Amino acid sequence: MCPRAQALGAIEPRRQRGVPPPAMPETTPHPLSTRLRRIRRRFGRRLGTRSVLTLQLAGFALVALPLLIALIIAGGQIDRVTREGEQLLDRSLSVTRSARQIGERVLAFERAARQYGVLRDREARGSLLERHRTLLQGLEDFMILTATEPLIHHADAIREQSRALFDRTLDIQTDEDWPQHLADEFGRLNERANTLLLDSEAAAGEGLERLERMGESARNFSFLSLGLTVPLAIALALLMAGFLNRRVRRLDRGMRALARPEQARIEQIASPRDLRALSIRMEWVRRRLTRTERDRRRLVGQVSHELKTPLSAIREGTSLLSDQSFGALGRQQHEVIGIIQSNIERLQEQIENLLRFNRLQSGTQPRLHRIVRLDELAGRVLANHRLTVEARNMQVELDAPAPVTVEGDPDMLATALDNLVSNALKFSQEGGTIGIDIRHVDDHAIVRVADSGPGIQARDHDQLFEPFYRGDSSHTRTRPGSGLGLAICRDLVRAHRGDVDLVDQAGWSTVFQIRIPLQQLRESNP
Repeated sequence: MCPRAQALGAIEPRRQRGVPPPAMPETTPHPLSTRLRRIRRRFGRRLGTRSVLTLQLAGFALVALPLLIALIIAGGQIDRVTREGEQLLDRSLSVTRSARQIGERVLAFERAARQYGVLRDREARGSLLERHRTLLQGLEDFMILTATEPLIHHADAIREQSRALFDRTLDIQTDEDWPQHLADEFGRLNERANTLLLDSEAAAGEGLERLERMGESARNFSFLSLGLTVPLAIALALLMAGFLNRRVRRLDRGMRALARPEQARIEQIASPRDLRALSIRMEWVRRRLTRTERDRRRLVGQVSHELKTPLSAIREGTSLLSDQSFGALGRQQHEVIGIIQSNIERLQEQIENLLRFNRLQSGTQPRLHRIVRLDELAGRVLANHRLTVEARNMQVELDAPAPVTVEGDPDMLATALDNLVSNALKFSQEGGTIGIDIRHVDDHAIVRVADSGPGIQARDHDQLFEPFYRGDSSHTRTRPGSGLGLAICRDLVRAHRGDVDLVDQAGWSTVFQIRIPLQQLRESNP
């Protein structure tokens, strides 16, 4: 006894005597993980009660929310910059205009002072007083408009200097018309007024630069907010799209599974509500299709077997008549019996094709795994059709430069190739040519069967391998057949992990290509 069995035998009596196994240490889940699981379950239950349209609208709102927030913030920044810019521009223009008016009023004050120095009468004194009062009022307005301390101090200095000049002008006692010291004082006052104007313009320029910096800052903030919200919106959109796409992919897999309803089950989708209902309905359809397919196969099998018994009796009876076991037959009687036997063979072939197709539809896999030389297999298939080839005076071109071998079921591969050769002979004219080309390309064996018949119309290409499809051309309607040959051929080749296609090749009207991988089938069918 192995050590593991001994250990199990030693443990089992303890359990039979009621001794409990040692308890596993309990692990306390982290509170954060527990809360996240609870939120995820609650979110999943809420999504399960929503429809796809509701989820789409919620997703659009969720994606648009960060962009809307960024737009509101950017709009607020632009509005603030615009409002402050308008205020700054208006203040700068007002300050500059006021500084220019102060310069003009200083000149008017100087002219009134010079006039008073010459006339020294009451009218000149009133004019000087008015010009001085106007200058002081302009300086008061300027200091109210501006918020720059140097300009305020500069305006205050002009005001004090103008007051001093006003007093000195009234105190003129000399006989000269205009004293030189007053002329110098008024000159300095004008210089200060010009300096005030230049400083005001410089302050306005600094305000414009500050406004430009504010606009650049607002633009950078807008770009930053967009740079943060756009990836967030994209992430939310991808999250919502992934949530819906995963469920749509499940439905897609379910729809593909309906092609073979017996081999797969439709996965039920938990949410949203309408997709869950759709998955339930698809599973119901799959079950109905499964039952219908089973009933169809059972019916086809039963009918085919029931037809074979009377067909065998008819064939035996016609054989006895053909052998003249019941007396001599005339020439016309021999012709009738020949027609009957020909149609019996044709009906027998169609029944065999129907049974073979029924078996293939049930998922039949190659029963034998042998090394098959495709060139020898093609020779045996052509030998079976030798009489037909000779009777119709046809030419057969077999091109196999080197032996090509695959592993598979010889009978299934022979049936697939025989169906293609039969079609080529059936649709070729008397005296025509069919070709078989066998070679290996890369890691696949390629077999091409070509004929010089009327060809296949383009509208028939998509449905060429459908069961019971025979096309709409006059050439197919006048040829006998059940429309199962190509469908059986494709199923047999696909059982060997290959495929059959209609290809173009110069010099031939119709070319069918069998493509089978050279790897051993046992890798996929252990």
